[in-house]
Amino acid sequence: MLLGSNKHLKTIQQKTNENQEYLDMCKGEGKKSFTFILEAEPEKRVIDSITIGYTEEDGVIQEIWEGLRETQFVIAGPYGNWVRILRQELGATKALTMRKIKLKQGSLIKLLRSSDSTVKWIQILASIPVQFHGDYVSQSTDKG
Repeated sequence: MLLGSNKHLKTIQQKTNENQEYLDMCKGEGKKSFTFILEAEPEKRVIDSITIGYTEEDGVIQEIWEGLRETQFVIAGPYGNWVRILRQELGATKALTMRKIKLKQGSLIKLLRSSDSTVKWIQILASIPVQFHGDYVSQSTDKG
């Protein structure tokens, strides 16, 4: 399934909400909302940016969508850096602190407070076979 597609987002929601270890880690974190912008890289044949978002409460994803909506946190970065994060070649926290991806809106302190659960969530995301766009297709974990 293609990264950022409706099917991919629904799978993320399902796998996240089924992962009791992750949900236990998120207890008490409250309600949060996120937008992720995977920025186009025309030179790598990723022509369009991909924008996805979700709301969650204590780790349970309540809604997930394609496109831009108002959220607490907005994180953006080049498509290739998101590929590296999803392939677990680059940690999300390290990517933020090294400015490989950037927090465009929201509190970095609040975001980093949940870094342990973020690491677990990236593991969940990495377990979902996905096809990447453009020149990144060769790094896809879903070869179908």
